[in-house]
Formats: sequence, structure tokens, C-alpha cells
Amino acid sequence: MTQTSTPGDAQCEYRGIGGQRCEHGAMEEGKLCFWHDRQADKSGPDIKPQLEQMVKDRKSLEGFELTHANLEDAWLIEANLSHANLSRVNLRLGHCFGIDLTGATLFKANLQRANLREGKLENTDLLGTNLEGVNLDRAQWGPRQMIRNHRDALKLGKAGNPEHAIAKYQEAEDIYRSIRQCYEAAGASDVAGSFFYWEMVIKRKQMPRFSMRRFWSKLVDVLCGYGEIPYRAIGSSILYIAVNAVIYCLLGFQGSDGLHTFRSDAGVVANLETFALSMYYSTVTFTTVGYGDYTGVGWAKFFAAIEGFNGAFMIALFIVAFVKKMTR
Repeated sequence: MTQTSTPGDAQCEYRGIGGQRCEHGAMEEGKLCFWHDRQADKSGPDIKPQLEQMVKDRKSLEGFELTHANLEDAWLIEANLSHANLSRVNLRLGHCFGIDLTGATLFKANLQRANLREGKLENTDLLGTNLEGVNLDRAQWGPRQMIRNHRDALKLGKAGNPEHAIAKYQEAEDIYRSIRQCYEAAGASDVAGSFFYWEMVIKRKQMPRFSMRRFWSKLVDVLCGYGEIPYRAIGSSILYIAVNAVIYCLLGFQGSDGLHTFRSDAGVVANLETFALSMYYSTVTFTTVGYGDYTGVGWAKFFAAIEGFNGAFMIALFIVAFVKKMTR
């Protein structure tokens, strides 16, 4: 049973993130109340109705220690369970619309078919959590939808602790995969795509730093975001065409009207015209159109051959990414 705060009772010493004091009385021979005491048994049948009543009374459940609590089919709509410990909690079929789980720990919790629509899940630990059939519609994941384990891995990496960082990356990969599968099952392919992107980024982070696998993975990320960000392919293509245009300006290219190349003694207008023609030549080379009205001179032919090959690859990559997004 809980211990409520009564006149003369020692107040629980728990303080929330905002500095607010818990309103419950401390347990005998302790400094924390029943709800914030990690050692207090929360597996009893009376836990669920008491929590539901507190939620109904609009009381905060911030920081509650609810390990092993049986909250199946509980009504916790818009409950504040931020920074709570919900490890191994049974919240199957829970009614948790708008629940605040910011910073909470749900290690191996059972959320099967629970309704977490519009829930706040920023910085929440979902390692081993059963997300089968969970309603995550419009859930709030925080900036860039990056989960807690991912952020922890980045911090460990910057702190020079690669072994622990890899362990956290592995955890993050499993969690991203579970979230992605949950959204895919619900038909929310666009949201699932963003978590697929992070899943692939995490896979890359676990590869040897200077391996070819990691290089190719990074290249695909830069070019199209693993198929989830098609506009990257457009941007990278335009940049690549422009870089090659500069090269052709410097090395020279031949047309029916003579040799075109950058000249320091020429005026600004003349050099701009040369660059415009080199952009045209670079574009038709990139797209493998090859009208033949302009040809490279010397080493420019070598760069043109490479551009034509890479252009075919990048165009195909864009088509794949575009079709993937549009067919959802």
C-alpha cells in the first residue's frame, strides 16, 4: 500500500527535473515515498487502480519506480511518467494517449498493443521493449527523432570510449529496427523511413573506420540518404556537374567554334561564357547524352569518361530513391 503525506509525516525527498518536491510522505526509516523508493514492491494488484486514480486527479507520476508493475489495460491518458523507471512493466493494451515518457526507462517492458498515440518519447530507453502492435501515431521523439541510446553512443565515442560506444550502437540499432517495424505494420511508411535511415547510419558506425564497406555506406548516405532523402541525389549531382565544369574550364574543351578555356587575360564576360559552355558540356556528359558538339582536350577526356560513368550511377540511384518514396 502507498503512504500518503499527512501532517507530521516526513516529506519525500525526491525532486523532479524542474526542482518540484514530491507531495507524498516518506516511508518509515526512509527518505523516499513508496512510489519513489526503488526497493518498494510494485507488483501488487493495488498498484494499477492507485496510479489510475492519481492520473484522474491530474497528479504527476514523475520519477516513479514501477519495476515489475502489472499495468495491463491501465488507463493512463496524458499521465506524466517522465523519468520514471518502468523496467519490465506489463503495460499491454494500456490506454496511454498523450502520455509523457520523456527520459523514462522501459527496459524489457511489455507495451504490446498499447495506445501511445501523441505520446512524448524523447530520450526514452526502449531497449528490449515489446512494441508489437503499439500505436505510435504522432509520437514525439525529440530533435531529429534520435533515440537515447544513439545519443549515449555518440557521447561515449567523443569521450574516447569506443568499446562501450559500439555496445550502445548495437542497442540503438535494435531499437530503431523495432520502431521501424512498428510503423511499417501500421502503414506509416514515411515515418518508418526516417527510422530506417537511422538504423542504416548505426550499422555504418559499427563498421571498421577505414573499411571499404563503411566508405560505400557513407557514400550512399551522402548521395541519397539510403534511399530516404532523394533530394540529396539532385544536390550532389548538381555539385558534381559544377565541379567538372570548372575542371573543363581549366583543362579546355574543343567545339566547332574553336578551343574554349579559362584565360586570365580575357574579360569577366568572356570567362563566364566559357564557364556556361563548360556547364553545358559537363551536363550532357553527366547524363550520357553525348551530342558530340564539344569534346574534351587532353586530360579533360579522362575526367569526362569518369563523369559519364558516375553520372549513370547517380541517375540510377536517384530513380531508385525516388520510386521508393513515391510508391509508399
